[in-house]
Amino acid sequence: MDLRDAACRLIPNRRNARTVIHLAYPVTLGMTSFTLLSLVDTAMLGRLGAAPLAASGIAGVLFFAVVFTLAGVGIGVQTLTARRFGERNEAECGRVVDSGLVLALVFGLPLTVAAPWIARLCAPFLSPDADVVLLGETYLRYRFYGAFLMIANWVLQGFFAGIGETRHQMVASILATGTNILLDYALIFGRWGLPAMGIRGAAIASTIAIGIGLAYLVIVARTHAHRERFGVLRRPIVFRRWIGPILRLSLPVIGQRAISNGSWFAFFTIVGRIGTIELAATNVIRSIYHLPIMLGIGMGTAAAALVGQGLGARTPDRAERLGWEATKLAALAMGLIGILFVAVPSSILRIYTTDPAVIAAGRLPLLILGFVQALAGIALVLTQALQGAGNTRFVMLAELAVCGTLYLPAVYLLGLRARLGLVGAWAGEYLYWAALALIMGLKFSRGGWKRIVL
Repeated sequence: MDLRDAACRLIPNRRNARTVIHLAYPVTLGMTSFTLLSLVDTAMLGRLGAAPLAASGIAGVLFFAVVFTLAGVGIGVQTLTARRFGERNEAECGRVVDSGLVLALVFGLPLTVAAPWIARLCAPFLSPDADVVLLGETYLRYRFYGAFLMIANWVLQGFFAGIGETRHQMVASILATGTNILLDYALIFGRWGLPAMGIRGAAIASTIAIGIGLAYLVIVARTHAHRERFGVLRRPIVFRRWIGPILRLSLPVIGQRAISNGSWFAFFTIVGRIGTIELAATNVIRSIYHLPIMLGIGMGTAAAALVGQGLGARTPDRAERLGWEATKLAALAMGLIGILFVAVPSSILRIYTTDPAVIAAGRLPLLILGFVQALAGIALVLTQALQGAGNTRFVMLAELAVCGTLYLPAVYLLGLRARLGLVGAWAGEYLYWAALALIMGLKFSRGGWKRIVL
């Protein structure tokens, strides 16, 4: 292959790109909007000082690590739904999602009921700072009250992505974000006759917002068209046939997310030992960093759905082309966003906080993150494409290898032992995304996933 052929392969194909974007843009907008839940919390709590900002950041990561991990059941629902939809077996799609909602209840309800005890147990591990621990416990308690709501939300999103109706995820996320913005303003600062609750108000607002998004998805699933075509929520029956397959696909995803999000929480605890200002800056960077990440996840969701549908329709070569197309688009889009991180890091940080110490601590880490965005896009899309094909166990093992042998040791050694502080800790992202992009790229290119039977 000469350089011209290589360059042509890197340029998006118009027809394939249109197919990917048609599915990806609602998911991307929805995921970006969903991320604004934590972004709004961060921006508003940043006005209250470094301690609430740090507490909401590390507590939010812990909540996400637990609940988003269990929400991996939605990947099993999406994978099976996409495969059955590609086979034109629409009645089974509804049975899959109904079984997924039963699992959401099993996973989520205990967390909701035990929210005060979970918060009290976990809070001492958040930070050496007593103020951060106290505020973090409050934030955790009210976020865990919404654990079932979030898991059920992801199950229904998995169903709609599997059948190619990703616009519903976008609408649900926009409704949730709008609700969160209004309630954050009212409950954090005490507006419109409501009491000023500070960090507790931020957590309550986010939980209510998730519930609003879920209510929308349930209403859509209960419409006559979906009940008649797919049989969604048509009758309260546990379809035991699908519980096992969902769990077989989802448990490795849950394991992979536990490793990934657990590593992310470990990252925050390491940063917490560097200092409270650094922890506050890391919370701000996390909110900024998640915006391009959500773009990659949106592209990856589209890739997973198209790969699953293609395998169900017995067109694996087309599935592969669309998977690579989504990868190129994500790398290009995230790379462009990375340029902004490099060009104007301080200006971006000022959107979230006015604290000059937090801005000074976060400027260089945000700048260096700009250079890794394209690699992150490749890794995110190919990870989800392999999950969409049903190769969830490989993804889990790859995550374990990268986090255990490269990422966490690098963060610890560079951040604490080498005394490079926040810059050293965030430099670990280079090893993580580069290794994951290489591993997933090699696995996807070999094509063994085309022969997986579900």
